[in-house]
Parts: sequence; C-alpha cells; structure tokens
Amino acid sequence: MTKPAYPSEHELHAFIDDELNASRRAEILAVLREDPALAARVAGYRADRDLLRMALGGIGEQPIPAAWAARIEAATAPRPRVALPTGRLLTRRSALGASVALAASAVLVAWWQWPRGDTVLAEAEAARAGRLGGGGALPAPEARDAELRSALGLNVRAPDLRKFGFQLAGIDLFGRPGGGSAQLRYSDADRRALTIYLRRSDGTVQFDLLRRGKTRICVWQDDVVGAVIIADLSAGEMLRIASSAYTDLNL
Repeated sequence: MTKPAYPSEHELHAFIDDELNASRRAEILAVLREDPALAARVAGYRADRDLLRMALGGIGEQPIPAAWAARIEAATAPRPRVALPTGRLLTRRSALGASVALAASAVLVAWWQWPRGDTVLAEAEAARAGRLGGGGALPAPEARDAELRSALGLNVRAPDLRKFGFQLAGIDLFGRPGGGSAQLRYSDADRRALTIYLRRSDGTVQFDLLRRGKTRICVWQDDVVGAVIIADLSAGEMLRIASSAYTDLNL
C-alpha cells in the first residue's frame, strides 16, 4: 500500500479547520498516528484555536451595535463591511481584539470590493507586485527591528511566523525615513508567499478579512499602524497568523 503524502503546513491548518475532503483528512490522520512529533504540533495548533474560541465565546450572540448597523445601511459597496466606530476610545490591543472577535464569531460582514479612497490595500498590493520601488534586503536579525523603526517612525518589530511555517525572506522599505512604509516578505516550505505591509495609520480603526480566489487578505488598522497581510491561506490560518503578527509587533 502506498504511504499517504506527508502533509504540508497549509494542509495541517486546513486539517484542524475542517477544510479538507474526507479522503485527504483520513490520510493525514494516518500520518499523525505514525508521527508523534507532528501529532503534537497539530495538537498545539488546535489548542491555540480552542483558546481563541474560549476567549471569544458568546460574542457572536451579542447584538450588533446600532452605530455599526447604521454603517452597513449607509455603505455603497455591493457587500458592505463593518468597521469599528472611530469615535470610541479604544486601546490598540482592545481594538484588534474586538475586531478578531467579530471575524471569528461571524459578526463581521464579509465584503469583496474595497471602497474607493482607502489606499492601504492598494499600496499593499502594489508593494507585493513590485510596483512601489524601494530597496529590498534581509538585514541581520539584530538589525531588522531597528531598520523597521527607522523607516516607519514607529516602535514596531518584525513578527516571527516560524511556528506557522513561514520564514522572513526579505524587507522592502519605501518612502522617507521616519514616515515611510515597509513590506515584510515571508515564504514557507511549499514556496507560498506571505506579505505584511506596514505604514503609519491615518487614525481609522478597522479590521477586514477578504477573499479573492485562493488568496485571503487581512487588513487591520488601529490608531498607530495600518497593516495588510496577503497570502493563500484558509480563513482560520489567516486569523491565527494575523493575531500572532499583531502581538509580535509589540505595539
């Protein structure tokens, strides 16, 4: 009998998110029975997911605030988004926490057309396509965070995504020091590309999760930094990476 193919990192996350067909799921179960180290890693991923669910339990049953409902009604895009009201006083961490909670509990409304006038996603896509110019390099580990802080004028650090299988492959810097933007380029063993685009926030607090074909895009912005993550990921994997990346930024 032919041994099942060893699962990729992407398949492991799809496995715990129940996004695989029955036959491939059975194959991965067979591999896990033969590989205790891999089974332990999957158990860790599942524990992270369960902790997130416990932390956010019940949020999906709460009524949508009237201000958010009004934004939905007023939106002109074919499928409107829900954005956190900018008039509320939120800490940076509580803003993202509330946003991830909304996304994980399906309160956040999915939408597919970015509204005109919002440039952070356009900039992120241009950077990913190589249209922003700038210089690309992979500084020594001890110098990476200093370069990011100098370029952005913000107290940030490069997120460590190795536990998700992604290694930092390069940093692109755009614009003037202290007021520019940056793109962090990651890749995994399957040669999937993941990019995180960072710039200073315009002050609007928001969180959105989009899908374009196989590509998922996570956009978050608090009162200090705006960020866009782009990669071919499952929704669950994107949310876990977004949450980890935000924490690692150490804002």
